[in-house]
Amino acid sequence: MDSKSALTQLANDIAAVISTVDANTEGQYGDGIGSENEPRQVSLLIDELQHHSEKYRGTQQEVAYPDDPGSCDLVLPEGTPVECKLLRYWRANGDSEDYMPKQVFSPFHGNTLLTDAQKLSMSEFDRDGGLLGLFYKRSASDPESVANLPGRFTAEWLADKTASDIEYWFDIDVEICSVADFSGLQHPVQSQGAAITWQIMS
Repeated sequence: MDSKSALTQLANDIAAVISTVDANTEGQYGDGIGSENEPRQVSLLIDELQHHSEKYRGTQQEVAYPDDPGSCDLVLPEGTPVECKLLRYWRANGDSEDYMPKQVFSPFHGNTLLTDAQKLSMSEFDRDGGLLGLFYKRSASDPESVANLPGRFTAEWLADKTASDIEYWFDIDVEICSVADFSGLQHPVQSQGAAITWQIMS
């Protein structure tokens, strides 16, 4: 399986199992997976994927880069390295998450979605790398709304903007692999969203 196919399947499979993980997670800031931090969410989802399908049983977490002292969040069984980020505009208490835009879109800080893409593109992993974004948004019935440009607070828009920004800042070819929607989660703020994957060309 090539990297694009593996990344597409990863997003689709996460969307398929996240409700099961959510139902069995007692979060620190409310029931469900949505309010948990990134390492815990990734760990819970990979554990469930490994029970869900044999193809994930060789997935490795926190794998050292071949040419760098840092570690990569995931390496899929066929060898695709994946960096992961939570994409949440709101905190568990309903306040806006002001740090989120910098964590995703900044080309000037370490460990953002953009600089992770640069790191993957320059790495000596044998296969093209990928990004996984776990995007959450409020339920459709939530009275809190986005007053300005609500159409921009969608998984599809975020996927497009991320790819465009990576290409602009780092001249890296990026392809959106999948935007796989999910809904019906327990947490009142992080109740729905999407698993988004991008392929980073090396």
